[in-house]
Amino acid sequence: MADDRPIRRPRRSAKPGEPPTTPARKDELKTARWRITEAGAAVAAFLLSLSIFLLGTFQSIRGSEIVLLPPQYVYLYRDAPTPSTDVLMLAVETGMINTARADYGDVAIQAYAEIAGTQAAVARFPYDGSLDPVTLPVGLDRTADCPIDARCVPATGLGPPKPGRMGLMVIERRPELLTVPGGSSNSVWLGFSFANCRGQSTTCDRYSSFKDALKQLRRAPDLSFRVTLDFHSDGRKTILCAFDREGATSRREFLDFLEERGWATLTCRRELRP
Repeated sequence: MADDRPIRRPRRSAKPGEPPTTPARKDELKTARWRITEAGAAVAAFLLSLSIFLLGTFQSIRGSEIVLLPPQYVYLYRDAPTPSTDVLMLAVETGMINTARADYGDVAIQAYAEIAGTQAAVARFPYDGSLDPVTLPVGLDRTADCPIDARCVPATGLGPPKPGRMGLMVIERRPELLTVPGGSSNSVWLGFSFANCRGQSTTCDRYSSFKDALKQLRRAPDLSFRVTLDFHSDGRKTILCAFDREGATSRREFLDFLEERGWATLTCRRELRP
């Protein structure tokens, strides 16, 4: 008896000339697609790892990236440790930002201030210590509350103090290590003593006392101060504070006020950006 069951024939492919799509053929096609997908994923992973490696290599070569923020104002004040000696001090707030990754910190190995018109090789004033300027009414003595690890300096002028005015007390501490970890910021008031001068002796002798330093500021071509920090990895960075000539107080009046009261706030000239 003949077998009446229908004979199952393989399906024809959609395109002529191709082999029939059998179950074995389907497995072969799936395997080929998987291998192509796997190869593409491997290439993408390789490119990603290569880009990360190159970025890390570039960052390790570049190291830290320090940005110094220009100060808005600085303090000038008279420090009279004894009745017969006095010096002119400069206090500058220095903001430091390290835009590099956390692995790449940096430290300033040198810091000094300069006066406009005088080269650093002739006269520069090294970083003398970290400060905390505090304003308070004249006649209010807070030196008894001075921290044990600091020296508190009430700024006194050559003229008698006048009641009703604000005075300045500066909390002086020893120099600290100016470090900026990667991906962080740091802000510190830096103090510079004009009596602590490095350079040519004939020039540095002109800043030995408060009155002598004021004479040099009156003769300088411009009343401005430049602070330079030399970092271990990122090199030399500078900030500038120049006297704002557009203000209501003239340069002569400002220095007369500093001499009489013993301290003054110098507002830095701001450069307008488009």
